[in-house]
Amino acid sequence: MHDPNQSFISCVRRGGGLRESLRERLILVALLVLPAFFFWHLAIDWSHSVSIPQDRTFAGPTLDSIHAQNVKTLTALYAAYGYHWPPHRLVPAIDVNHLPEGLSALPVHQKKVLFLKTLLPIILAANQKISRERRFLIRLFAAYRRPGRKVQPKSWALAREIEAQYRVSGSLTQSAVQARLLKRVDVVPAILALAQAAKESGWGTSRFALRGNDLFGMWTDNPFLGMVPRALRGDPTHFVRVFANIRSSVRHYLKAINTRRPFAPFRAIRARMRLVRAPLNPELLAQGLDLYSQQGQDYVLSIQQMLPTLDRSAHLGRLALVSPRVLADLIVEKRGRIIGTKPASLTRVAMVRIHHPKS
Repeated sequence: MHDPNQSFISCVRRGGGLRESLRERLILVALLVLPAFFFWHLAIDWSHSVSIPQDRTFAGPTLDSIHAQNVKTLTALYAAYGYHWPPHRLVPAIDVNHLPEGLSALPVHQKKVLFLKTLLPIILAANQKISRERRFLIRLFAAYRRPGRKVQPKSWALAREIEAQYRVSGSLTQSAVQARLLKRVDVVPAILALAQAAKESGWGTSRFALRGNDLFGMWTDNPFLGMVPRALRGDPTHFVRVFANIRSSVRHYLKAINTRRPFAPFRAIRARMRLVRAPLNPELLAQGLDLYSQQGQDYVLSIQQMLPTLDRSAHLGRLALVSPRVLADLIVEKRGRIIGTKPASLTRVAMVRIHHPKS
């Protein structure tokens, strides 16, 4: 029987055998440890990229996290909130983590409505955070330009964090840098984001949307952050991004629009609208998205054609996020006039229906 210890001793007895054996063992350890460290580093990078905590300084209403396993549960939840399409001013602050099972099997109209209602609150919340960042910067820069007015160091520190987040370099005391930053820190109209998500994800039915929460066709060259498209299996350098949840996908899309070079025309159009104090026009803004897809102007035209069908009432820009509990109280207030029923009991019933719908 072969004795490994005896083999090692015989190697040691030979000239240089011990040194070579140690070198081989060190190489073996390195081969085992380095890949583990590499994957650990990538895992940390992935977790930071797909689930960056929201900055509470500029956050809006807290979204209630919902795990809807199927379309029946999600439909019942929206019905309990009185959430219809198109929405009537108030939108429940709901964060649906993943698109529900069975979305592809729904009739076309129901599928589209459920997709839009699921995505809208998340887009509104992300835009609200950007709006608060923008207002903070506008007030800060105005205060700095005012004679005799001192700006707190904490405010400058927050502004520098925003500057780094939006990939702008330079001193914020310079007017050119301030203008460049404000050009990036701005919202994307909800209807335009909805149209792009619907087109890129096939109304939430694509493999990348269902398995990777990628609703906007985001790409990456990192194989550990993406999925391989079936049409490009021979090209291992391109992958479709994978996100931890829908909210991460929305944030990544907004950051891409506001920071990446191909979308500079979009930001220039938006800046001109801000300069003349005009409302953001989604149809005109879409003209700056010709580099979003290889289809170029055909992509722009397809998005522009979708816009009127999504917002027939033309009021999606005037919606407000409302806490689910506040919305439940409003529902109960309307139903509480039923004779012989106490409002308190109706409140409990409404909350049970909202948070624990029948599957």
